[in-house]
Amino acid sequence: MTEFLIVGAGFAGAVIARVLADAGFSCHVIDKRKHVGGNAYDYIDSSTSVRVHKYGPHLFHASLDSPAVRFLSRFTEWIPYEHRVRALLPDGRTTPLPVNATTLEDIFNVKLESQDDARCLINNVRLGDLNVTNTDEYFLHSVGPELSNLFFRPYTKKMWGIDPSLLAKDIGSRLKVRFDRDDRYFLDDFQALPSNGYYHLFLNLLSHENISVRLNEPFMYSMLQDYRHSFLSIPIDEFYSFQYGSLPYRSILFHHAIQRKGLSVSPVVNFTDNSRYTRVTDWSMLSNSYSSVPTLSVPDTIVTREEPVALSLNPGEFYYPVNTADSRIMYLKYKYMAAKENAFTFIGRTGLFSYIDMAPCVNMHLSIAKSFLANL
Repeated sequence: MTEFLIVGAGFAGAVIARVLADAGFSCHVIDKRKHVGGNAYDYIDSSTSVRVHKYGPHLFHASLDSPAVRFLSRFTEWIPYEHRVRALLPDGRTTPLPVNATTLEDIFNVKLESQDDARCLINNVRLGDLNVTNTDEYFLHSVGPELSNLFFRPYTKKMWGIDPSLLAKDIGSRLKVRFDRDDRYFLDDFQALPSNGYYHLFLNLLSHENISVRLNEPFMYSMLQDYRHSFLSIPIDEFYSFQYGSLPYRSILFHHAIQRKGLSVSPVVNFTDNSRYTRVTDWSMLSNSYSSVPTLSVPDTIVTREEPVALSLNPGEFYYPVNTADSRIMYLKYKYMAAKENAFTFIGRTGLFSYIDMAPCVNMHLSIAKSFLANL
């Protein structure tokens, strides 16, 4: 009999399945979607030969000595890729994000000779004495009202569907300010993309004699009785029949279009105003865009615009847990119920009600799997 059930074939479930399989245990992985890879799934568009991330750009970045890098490198080779983002300004220009010295020059029409000049400018406009308790206050504390109103307040309200003053401060704290001219989106010392894409990474990750995979298969409660233990990457509130209420999520609608190559100024451009979309991605500008060599022969690329929406407009597609004071209390009630269970463990963003970047997700679920094995 297969010993363990893993619900969800994204990073959380696949990592746990592989660790258990390597330890000699049989695992059955199911996923409601028709593919493995979760939200990191990518594919080659047939008309342009461009690799597209179906659920938005996934950029892997971590410390070089991260367990995630060591673990995933067993299943893929890497292509270096340092991500860059620009923000569209009201006058049609674009400027680097995160905010750096060049951004400050573009907005305030000044010339900054040093990092000290940039730091002095920010210190003069930010509300440094503000006691930060939420995301909006974090913006004001970090960059002041003008930059907050231009880059962060409208974008955040559009992205999350609520005023940033209602969001926990850790959401805003993901946005850093730099005083040099480094325009890379991430500063980690390992930044790369899987050379053959995430989908092939997952095929390798799940290729083991102790792992069986069944797709297009939703979770059923009756499954739990057939396994020694189950790992559930499913909404924890739904599992408990919304006993304490429905945890809030934002979803995304992805609008794909064909565009002539060479028109984009950056792999990603953010729309920081209150318009419909949050960003547009030009997939041809990622370092692993092509599986062959069609760059010269195919003149077109695929671009994807992202539209944040309420979960009710895109049922079942959970992307961003909305972390507020109320939702955190609600989740802790469900977490307390789950802590009493011995037959299953919640994992992943919906099981843990947490937005988790890829490398931290791999590290977290490596730890979960190893702790589980240690306690068998």
